[in-house]
Amino acid sequence: MDLLSILKAIAALAFVLGLLLGGTWLLRKYGSRIGLKAGAVSTDLKVTEWRSLDMRRKLAVVRWGEREHLICLAPTGDTLIATRDAPPAFKPIAPDQPKDGSGQ
Repeated sequence: MDLLSILKAIAALAFVLGLLLGGTWLLRKYGSRIGLKAGAVSTDLKVTEWRSLDMRRKLAVVRWGEREHLICLAPTGDTLIATRDAPPAFKPIAPDQPKDGSGQ
């Protein structure tokens, strides 16, 4: 193999990698406009609260369906601490309305 064919192979590889990276960037930037999502969004999975215990460990309350799970997240591994039935979802209360129906 001579130097010219090595340069052609490197240029072709750079071109293909550039196309892949450019396509990935375009999909991440404009994908949501055409209906593509980065990941499936779950409606029944939610982190409701988390607290730091120290620099490395955190406690998280994860709601999944009608259950809540208390999880300790650490570099050595994650541990399920407790599980309970989730309290009813928070619903904001409308401002007090007069009972006479006058609207004032």
